[in-house]
Amino acid sequence: MQDDWDRLRSALRAEGVTGVEDLDRFVNNTKHLAPSRFDSRAAMPVLLRLLPTLTDRKAVEATARHLHGAWARPSAFDALEEAFRTWAPHDALVAWTIGDSLALAATFDDLDVLLDFAENRQYGQARQMIVYSLWRFGKDLRVVDAIRRLTEDPDVCLHAMTALRRAVGNEAAMLQLCRVRDEHPDQNVRKQAARAVKNAQRSLVRHQYP
Repeated sequence: MQDDWDRLRSALRAEGVTGVEDLDRFVNNTKHLAPSRFDSRAAMPVLLRLLPTLTDRKAVEATARHLHGAWARPSAFDALEEAFRTWAPHDALVAWTIGDSLALAATFDDLDVLLDFAENRQYGQARQMIVYSLWRFGKDLRVVDAIRRLTEDPDVCLHAMTALRRAVGNEAAMLQLCRVRDEHPDQNVRKQAARAVKNAQRSLVRHQYP
């Protein structure tokens, strides 16, 4: 029986996708390393088809990372949603990677799912990039309320605080951030809020005195 990597590579080659040898290779800095030749866009139909069948956590992570791009919106959302539901309850690291791509693939039509994931505490830190992505949907009144609540969730507070600042602006976010900084029972959450307040203040000063 073929393992997940062999199945992925065989299916990708059969579809004529270039750079299959770089399927598990990701390069962020091309100054000293050659860029990956893997064609993620051309590979998307194969990756979406096989993602629900994968059990190797590294293969799942690689597949999700190759679906991380605005160009995958909205085609990749359903497969990533299914994968997140499968992995989040038992592997937060894999689910975090899936959630990062899921958030980028989402549109307003997917907002109910994002909000459900973002506020489901059983998913822990796997939700972080989903929570951060909510600022994009700030025109929906439910979103700002959810982000405010999530600034008090220890697993996602930092991402929620950044999302709040982006959704409503630094000045409007300040009241909530200061309240969490001064009153939250968790010391780490208070520390993150203190940093968020300082960042918001610096940003306000820069805009006031460009």
